[in-house]
Amino acid sequence: MCKMTKKSAISIFRSCGIAVLLLAAAFSLFADGAVSSDLAIERITPEKIKLMPMTKDFRNYFLFQSIENETNIIIGDFVGAEKKIVIIQDAGADNVIDSVFEYYPETGKNIRPSKTTSEIFTELAAMKKDIISGKAFTDNYAYKMRSLPSLVEKLKKGSDIYKYSHGYTVKLYDPDKPSTIMSEFFFGRKDGTYDLIFKTNYYKLYDTVIVPPMQYSVYCERSTDPIVKETVEQLIKMVER
Repeated sequence: MCKMTKKSAISIFRSCGIAVLLLAAAFSLFADGAVSSDLAIERITPEKIKLMPMTKDFRNYFLFQSIENETNIIIGDFVGAEKKIVIIQDAGADNVIDSVFEYYPETGKNIRPSKTTSEIFTELAAMKKDIISGKAFTDNYAYKMRSLPSLVEKLKKGSDIYKYSHGYTVKLYDPDKPSTIMSEFFFGRKDGTYDLIFKTNYYKLYDTVIVPPMQYSVYCERSTDPIVKETVEQLIKMVER
């Protein structure tokens, strides 16, 4: 495990705001396909849902966002006849659904149903876990997001792990371009709250570079969500054993 310095860090997840600074060259190559990624690091509200992308190839996406004591599950559901973007809000980060908001980008329609009409959604706690584990992506027509199994594999190998502030960053480099980060993770705890971030900058399908329009699949900052806590505690044990 390495200790991160400013010179060696290509990307830094900062404890204050956990802002992401991407390598400039990578940004110039891939920015066009990821115009909505910055939305994930701000608290997503129904008012911001119109800014979320509708994918060109109708692949679905998922985001588990938890900032302080508010958790949101965002689903881009584009496989059905009606394309929709869904926000499921867990206002107390207690695995209880407090509100649902759906936006239909093709028609501009907004609805607030008592429960989501998306057939992709199962149950709140299960959905959180499925996004973290990657099951939500592998079980649906979705982008190939790097998830918990990739992180655990790196931790077991003990490579590309950097201690930073109150947690750890882990990076997955492009084997064809060893200085370029394909995916990155951050996990940590501070003052009884937890951070957990999964970000897929891009992946390759044979010779094609694919940039997910929503590069974050997990963005949790100062979270009190019990599932975030459980996951981070398990990851810290793997590093500090």
